[in-house]
Amino acid sequence: MLGTLLLCGFGETSLVCAQTTNYGTLKVNSGTIVSTLFDFENKEEGEMTNDGEFYVFANYANKGKVGFTEGQTTGLTRFQGSALQIIQGAREINLQHVLFQNAAQNEPFHLSGLMNISGEADFSDGIVQANEFDGEIDFKENGLTKNVSDASFVDGLVSKSGDKAFTYPIGDKGYYRLDAISATGNNGDFRTQYFFEDPNSQYPRANKEAQINAINDAEYWTMEKRDGAKDVKLSLSFRDVTTPAFILGEVETGMHIVRWDETAQQWEDLGGEMDAANQLITTPEELSAYGVFTMATVQSSLTDLTITKTSFEKMVWAGDDLEYEIRVQNNSDITATNVVIVDNLPDGTRYKSMTVESAFGLLEYTLETMGQSLIWTVPEFISRDEMIIKLTVSTQEVGAIKNLVQVSSKEEDAEPSDNIDEDENEVREFFIPNIITPNADGENDVFEIKGLSKFSQHKVTIINRWGDHVFESDDYKNNWDADGLIDGTYFYVLEVTLDDGSRKTFKGWIQVMRNPIK
Repeated sequence: MLGTLLLCGFGETSLVCAQTTNYGTLKVNSGTIVSTLFDFENKEEGEMTNDGEFYVFANYANKGKVGFTEGQTTGLTRFQGSALQIIQGAREINLQHVLFQNAAQNEPFHLSGLMNISGEADFSDGIVQANEFDGEIDFKENGLTKNVSDASFVDGLVSKSGDKAFTYPIGDKGYYRLDAISATGNNGDFRTQYFFEDPNSQYPRANKEAQINAINDAEYWTMEKRDGAKDVKLSLSFRDVTTPAFILGEVETGMHIVRWDETAQQWEDLGGEMDAANQLITTPEELSAYGVFTMATVQSSLTDLTITKTSFEKMVWAGDDLEYEIRVQNNSDITATNVVIVDNLPDGTRYKSMTVESAFGLLEYTLETMGQSLIWTVPEFISRDEMIIKLTVSTQEVGAIKNLVQVSSKEEDAEPSDNIDEDENEVREFFIPNIITPNADGENDVFEIKGLSKFSQHKVTIINRWGDHVFESDDYKNNWDADGLIDGTYFYVLEVTLDDGSRKTFKGWIQVMRNPIK
């Protein structure tokens, strides 16, 4: 070894001291302790391997090769001092384990260049200021941390490679403000930094999705994915000393993680799963994009959709058209997305036509028919809007008909019980014959109107071809048999009173044939 740095090596029985700068090969074996009381410099041609313990009490500069024996789990570099320590890496500083312990000032470590940590980083005392000196710490696959606090963290860029979950030891302006990622499942690389400042100058808080109320105006994080890693969930921390009160006030109900969408130039809502005990909020899904993140208050993520369907209990007879009205309302304060309305028409009916109106006149939709099912899809259903569907179907079969309709959205509904409705009606048997054969054979001997008893009042008038009234009855008993009249064509007028008090008139012709051709 050649140089001017005091180097003290402690073996089992000896202590050797010298001032030196490393130009050659320097290896600290496992079980050996070496310390420098003055600046240490590893020159361009120098190669240092630390498998023991290396104490650094002053500045540290690497221009050559620094590392540890591959496969070795020992090797601790201890940055311990009583004055400012400048750590410079013109080339990468590869360390196994590292200790930061210096109480000389708030930020006693100034890091420039890249420091790789493969083992444990013990943040005992002293902030590592990397942001102001273009420094970065990269934790390798088995890298981990301990004792991180306001007294000791990294102010600047920190990256993590490998496939394990990791909590980043980052902060700014004297505050430890971690973020964390879930396990990647492959050899990924994620790089992050925390900023204790308002993002507004670069990422305007006013540019946001509609459901976002207010963006954190005091802090933000950056997260970058590199090397083709699989996507991860992101966790952000919150603290009363840095996070605004208006954000903390929504911890239980309305705090979400938001991301700056560079393409759309606005903040987008990513949702959030709350861990209030540990002061963490985590994205519900793995990220699909990276960049700038912070927290925001949002409108309630619950929608409140209601749906009703009615045929207004109108009487209908087989062969007639039946009109339904479907009303869908968004009673929540947020826009419901991917709204799907499914109407399962009952058997014996057939879809004919429809019209759609909305309260605001802005609603867009598509309709798909699948057998007896009608499916409306609404991409965005604005808060407080109403969709009115007027549906016309034909009736074919007599009997009770039940019609089920339901609505759903991408968001959870606050009251799912009113997301479904059912209308019940009856297709009545009502038949007016066009021919009678009054020949006493027991078949079609009289003009029998089937279903006539459904009406509270009914009047029948029979007219011959010359317009003469040949029969009238205010309470027809299904008993006209054309007695005393010749065969031929006659005309009927049936006037009925419906259940709702309205009147309806049916007109048609009747053929009288006493001896029909067989």
